[in-house]
Amino acid sequence: MIAAMPTEITSCAPVSPLSAISARARVLAGLFALLVVALGLLVIAFAASARHAERQFARASLSEQQAAAVAQIAFLARRAGPASTAQAEALDAAARGYRDLIIAETTLERGAGRPAQSAERRDAERLEQLARRAAGTPAIQDLATKIAAREAAEVVEARHALAAAGRRSLTIAALLAVVALASALCGAWLLWRANRALEALVEIRTARIAAVDSSRRLFFAKASHELRTPVAGLRSAAEVALEQPDLPAPVLRETLAHVVAGAAFLSHRIDELLGLARADDGQLQLANEPFDLHRAVVDAVAEARRYAASVDVTIVMVAPDQPAVVRGDARWLRQALLAVMENGLKFSPEGTALSVALSLAPEQRATIVIMDRGPGVMDADLPRIFDAYYQSDAGRSRGGSGLGLALARWVVEQHGGMITARNLEGGGCAIDISLPVEHRA
Repeated sequence: MIAAMPTEITSCAPVSPLSAISARARVLAGLFALLVVALGLLVIAFAASARHAERQFARASLSEQQAAAVAQIAFLARRAGPASTAQAEALDAAARGYRDLIIAETTLERGAGRPAQSAERRDAERLEQLARRAAGTPAIQDLATKIAAREAAEVVEARHALAAAGRRSLTIAALLAVVALASALCGAWLLWRANRALEALVEIRTARIAAVDSSRRLFFAKASHELRTPVAGLRSAAEVALEQPDLPAPVLRETLAHVVAGAAFLSHRIDELLGLARADDGQLQLANEPFDLHRAVVDAVAEARRYAASVDVTIVMVAPDQPAVVRGDARWLRQALLAVMENGLKFSPEGTALSVALSLAPEQRATIVIMDRGPGVMDADLPRIFDAYYQSDAGRSRGGSGLGLALARWVVEQHGGMITARNLEGGGCAIDISLPVEHRA
């Protein structure tokens, strides 16, 4: 009856903590992913804005230097004359410096992807030529005044552009801070939620392990009791026979018959224990091969008759004399039938008969009905008699582990069949087993 254990032990397969997150949490997880993407884009935008602001600052600085250089040229041009060689040299040096500033500004604008300022460069080259050849003339003064006005306008424009770049950088920085804070809060909430889910998973796993441990303890307690009872009976029968060496042969044969029946009962239980030991994850690996159901029923009845003789109950079998091929494990199906028969024998009064009937239905199914003449089952207990470890008050008073019928249900279901129980009119209980048949001879 021990093979019913698989019905009690559930799988403890790992469950991902994310599976415990609610729909709201999944929405927040998606929002967190969007925030992370936005954060990355804002970092890129902030870096680009900072680089643009740096260029604007360099441009504003060059514009101011150019304005200062032009102002110096205009001042020197007003004072320079044909005889003032030193002032002419200073004017020429200032013009060259202004030209160099224009070249630097042109290089900066080209690096920023803007068109080169060819007009300013031409004016700078012309100003340099006039400074060398026509210092002090109205032409150089007019050109210097024109350039000075343009440079002053560029200074104002550069300052406005620099201020706009600063405001843009501050805006991006503020957005970056807000998104970073939101990402941190969302990530913290998701981490808290995942921790809660993990804690719940640990609690579930712990509860399942505790349930498995409790089930195993109950299993071993029931199995020990199941083996202890027949061993005690065997020992008692042998001790009585040994204490009376002059027993008549018929009495001695009866005693030996009881010993053989008890040994057969123990053999069934040991086979079940060995089967469980060879199982994977507590589940028996049943064979999947065709066998004769009629032969399996006959063999089960033959084994059960030994135990039936010890309790003064006869077994009556009714079956068609023709094979019926079923696919599965003949040995374990025989064990299941034995479990049902032994359960019926346990409740059968002395001198009564246990009926085993095999019939074949036209729809390729076989039915096995096992009927006893015991007190029957209470209506409240009838739906639960196939549950592992469940025993009615009458069952507990007659011994047993509460695993026999659970074993029978599990084995029958593994063969694609169905098992049910019903009370009989006038007393007794019937166990109906229905199995699919591959073909009939």
